Amino acid sequence: MNKKSKVVLKNSEIFGNYNYLEQSWTVPSWVAKNEDFIEVLKDTISYNITDQDYRQPSSFEELFAYLRGKNYAVFDERFVVCLSQGRLSYLTNVGFSKVSATEDIFDLKNWRIR
Repeated sequence: MNKKSKVVLKNSEIFGNYNYLEQSWTVPSWVAKNEDFIEVLKDTISYNITDQDYRQPSSFEELFAYLRGKNYAVFDERFVVCLSQGRLSYLTNVGFSKVSATEDIFDLKNWRIR
């Protein structure tokens, strides 16, 4: 069985000598090389979700078109979200987990895209 390779990303590797609580995430190696993912993760960790770099999508059609383009969105200014195999997934320390739907998902003000 051909198992896809995983990489552990750490705050210290992403930010260098910056003073953030050490966290790590296990992600597929191809995700760890994605510059858009790294930028969104850095912005989320540093609470740098600014109106000049991120905006609220105007509709769910726009949001899902954005995600289908292999982009990463931010939910509730805390979670990096992607579309994987047609399902929403969010980043946790052990990798991407499928989203459990709540009403908050359907409120566009909780979403930010680049």
